[in-house]
Amino acid sequence: MTLSDQLIPKKILEHLSFLLIFTLVGLGVYYSRTDLAYYEGTFVREDGLIEWLTVTALFIGVVLNIYRVSILTPFREKAFLFGLYFCAFLFFFGLAEEISWAQRLIGYKSPQFFLIYNTQGEFNFHNLRFGGFKINRYIFGTLLGILVGIYFLILPVLYQKIQKVKLLIDKWAIPLPRYYHILAYLLLALLVNFIEGGKKGEILELGGCWIFMLMFFEPFNREIFSRKSFVR
Repeated sequence: MTLSDQLIPKKILEHLSFLLIFTLVGLGVYYSRTDLAYYEGTFVREDGLIEWLTVTALFIGVVLNIYRVSILTPFREKAFLFGLYFCAFLFFFGLAEEISWAQRLIGYKSPQFFLIYNTQGEFNFHNLRFGGFKINRYIFGTLLGILVGIYFLILPVLYQKIQKVKLLIDKWAIPLPRYYHILAYLLLALLVNFIEGGKKGEILELGGCWIFMLMFFEPFNREIFSRKSFVR
């Protein structure tokens, strides 16, 4: 793999997707600093454009991983297929959490537990609060941020330097980012800091989900997900 393959997306859909992401991120920064009421009340509102684009990226991630299971089952071992199913589950869980498990679409009532402990009274886990412990802040915020940092900045280095790590990652079907995915995520994290108000997370979720989805399509270790690498 050449350096240009690592630094520059090759496919037109990738270019268009990154353009969409960072146009919306840029608009988010602009609106939050010029019209905060519009930004919080319209641009990143519940069930608005930003949320549904986030859901779209997560849905594509589910479909992609299930598709890979369907085409690679004859060629791959159980550990690899389990990794694909697990990735599909993570995308699905994120999707379901984003829309509160379709509660607002269907209109069902939250169980009593969620009425008591969910800060919005909705059926989702990321808004749970137990006293001063907020799931969204400490689990989906701090801990997830640390894991993403390790995933994007440390795992790719270990993959290229340590053979045992490479074999383990490939065995469990863990896709790794190319340099342009890493740079895109770092740029996203930087730009989000310029957003005013308390709703930075919606833009970070949008950009992060799309970058992850694009990384799953064209990971650094792309060959392990391709049928073309097998002799039939």
